[in-house]
Amino acid sequence: MSGILKSAIGDRQSAVAVGALLAVALWPALAFPAAEGFEEEPFQVSSALAPPEAPAGGDVAITVSFKLRRDVHLYKDKIVFHWDELKGVAEKGVEKPTGKRIPDLISGEPGATLEAYEGSATVTARFKVTGVSGERARLRGAVSYQGCTDAMCFRPMRHELAFEAPIVPGGAPAPSTVLGADTPASAAAPEALGWWAVVQHLLKAFLAGLVLSLTPCVYPMVPITMAIVGGREGVSRLRSVALSAVYVLGIAITYAALGLLVALLGASVRLAFQSPYVLIGIGAVFVALALSMFDVFTLQAPAFLGTLGDKAMGHARGVAGILLLGIVSGLAAGPCVAGPLLAVLTEIATLGDPALGAAMMFALAWGMGILLIVAGASAGLLPRAGAWMAWVKHLIGFVLLWAAAYFVRPVIGEAAFWLASAGVLVAGAVFLGCLDALTAESGLAARAKRLLGIVALVVAALLALEGLRDQLRFAPAVAQAPTADPFVHGDPDLFKEAVAAGKPVVLDFTAEWCGYCKVLDRTTFADPAVRAELNRFRALKIDVDTRRNAELVKRFDVPGPPLIVVLDSKGALVKKLGYDEAKDPGDFAAFLKKVR
Repeated sequence: MSGILKSAIGDRQSAVAVGALLAVALWPALAFPAAEGFEEEPFQVSSALAPPEAPAGGDVAITVSFKLRRDVHLYKDKIVFHWDELKGVAEKGVEKPTGKRIPDLISGEPGATLEAYEGSATVTARFKVTGVSGERARLRGAVSYQGCTDAMCFRPMRHELAFEAPIVPGGAPAPSTVLGADTPASAAAPEALGWWAVVQHLLKAFLAGLVLSLTPCVYPMVPITMAIVGGREGVSRLRSVALSAVYVLGIAITYAALGLLVALLGASVRLAFQSPYVLIGIGAVFVALALSMFDVFTLQAPAFLGTLGDKAMGHARGVAGILLLGIVSGLAAGPCVAGPLLAVLTEIATLGDPALGAAMMFALAWGMGILLIVAGASAGLLPRAGAWMAWVKHLIGFVLLWAAAYFVRPVIGEAAFWLASAGVLVAGAVFLGCLDALTAESGLAARAKRLLGIVALVVAALLALEGLRDQLRFAPAVAQAPTADPFVHGDPDLFKEAVAAGKPVVLDFTAEWCGYCKVLDRTTFADPAVRAELNRFRALKIDVDTRRNAELVKRFDVPGPPLIVVLDSKGALVKKLGYDEAKDPGDFAAFLKKVR
């Protein structure tokens, strides 16, 4: 076996290259050792009393640790201690770590934020020991807390607390190792994603890299790869692939470091994205990058990158040199592919997971590097440079224009976003030749482009109608008078009556503590178009906290509010909608219109 390996690998440098490839293959497993199933518990709570023996005249503390599922926000102001019995101690106060500022959708005030914990947090209740040596201190009560995901809220929960400790002769207060009031909330690491979610993020990043490999920005690196690998005499195909992979590994290391940095700054980036000035600035960057794709001005890899290949043969002597050259190439090509990179980095900042951020950029670099590995293995397999490269470049320009509209969407509004999307689609179809006249000599490619152009026009028309519909809906009402709230508070009996009446039914499962329910009441259910449609329905609000409604909660398998259940006039379930599916009034009204 060792002889076969030695023959296949060739020499020590190739062995190192193969080792690098094995490290690449194992990267996702190393980055996510704790990736498990999809349905982790949203809250894992534990508590402890320290020190275990209460010093007379000293202090004791109860620490409550929260470990949160990745998609859960634990609200700082909802963590409250309640004491049923305090014997031999007196409460001194509660310390909570500083939370992250996240948008407060519930308040309804523009730009409002609140503090919440993500990943994990530890809160501390401190007590002065008032009993004397020989007695026992007793602390009994509970801590209540509540959290939400971005789509639903969990009911308020309680974690019971019951501790006893012997009171011993007093001394200096025991040192505390819990978080102070101004200590940032920390969880050694955010809760790992389920393995399928990890795979999805990595695949998206890898595919983004594949798209980038078709841009002119990557082509200057092709001659470098051919020079350091393909230009060497007596190099086997296997070793060429391995050395090319080492070069791509250098690029991947550069991008992984960038992804790690952005993920570590994720909280700051997410908060910055709430500012319209930041969003407008990002949109302007995308417009500038799009103009560079249209050759309004030149934005490309630095000039030295184009000549680097000529020098590569003389300087890249060995695996370490090739790896270093890849790192430098990744830095040099970065500005040229800044637009697509910014989109991926924005998602990484939103996720806020350093390991995942590094792995996504690592995967993106390998998507870009497929072309370079092919170049190192066989130059004959590469597509020839030509007009198709300019076409792809212009196509990316229009994608960047659409990205600019997407980023400023919260600033310009829904109507302007849909109209801008339609305009970009039409302009792209015209500029890219998808609507050029056909002749008898037109080939298959030209006819395929024409078909693509027709599809683009149809989609653009639908997008424009969506924008105009929103514009009309949000225009000042002239003939449409406010309609009464169609909902009544329901229970199982009223539900049975509603089904027997032969009308379609809407059940809004809600609760007083449900913040997103209040958002829907203030937006979707207050929309005139939605109320007009609901007049055809029997609309019932079902309070999940009312014991009598437990039957309906169980029947429709309600995980937590808000949840909207829609049934047709025959009592058959049409759909269950969460917050994300119901938050847009126009889409919700259009859905209700189809129910009979």
